[in-house]
Amino acid sequence: MQEKVLLRLHVEAVWGVRVPAIAGNEVFLLPEGLQPSWAVYVAEVTRERIYIWRPDVDARLALLERVDEALSEAVEGVATPGIVREVALHQIARPTMDVEVARQIARPLTERDRALIEEFEPESAKYFLDARRAPLFGVIAEGKLVSIAHSSRRTEQACELGIETHPDARRRGYALASTVLWAEAVAQEGLVPFYSALAENSASLRLAHAAGYRVFARGATIEGLME
Repeated sequence: MQEKVLLRLHVEAVWGVRVPAIAGNEVFLLPEGLQPSWAVYVAEVTRERIYIWRPDVDARLALLERVDEALSEAVEGVATPGIVREVALHQIARPTMDVEVARQIARPLTERDRALIEEFEPESAKYFLDARRAPLFGVIAEGKLVSIAHSSRRTEQACELGIETHPDARRRGYALASTVLWAEAVAQEGLVPFYSALAENSASLRLAHAAGYRVFARGATIEGLME
């Protein structure tokens, strides 16, 4: 799938917005529906910069002056007011953990697991068990839920991964097993499974790589003045 198409699907999935087909290197969000807090999302895709603008943006020239700063690798990991840097990935490689191995570690979560989900994160069962969060997978260790993978956002064409693991249960392959099964289930629906992380989140990016995801865009949102 072309990187520009992936970028459009990714932005729609993460922010719940509608993005027109990206033919050139600049588009405006469709005005109907939700609008994000950022003024422009800029991404580097196959050595080309793509600009996705909020339709009511003011002072575009001033915002463009911040693009080099937003995409500079030299400042990744450094907090910059008004700028959030991310990495967008899609699954194109074989995970380091086989699906059958993952099934021995993680399993689907259902309504019957409500109490375990509530114990994992109080008052979260309603969120996780919502059909929009499907597919839902988790790892149960010693009678407790320790890792959970879900669709943090679902569209008609794609799902964006949300993965949470208890701090005491990390580095045991639990997050990887849940992520592998989630991606397989999403793909079986005929949807694109996406993984994204803040550019400075090296642990999340390592998990993504182990799960077979590779970078197709490095992007940043830039806040700005609105009309």
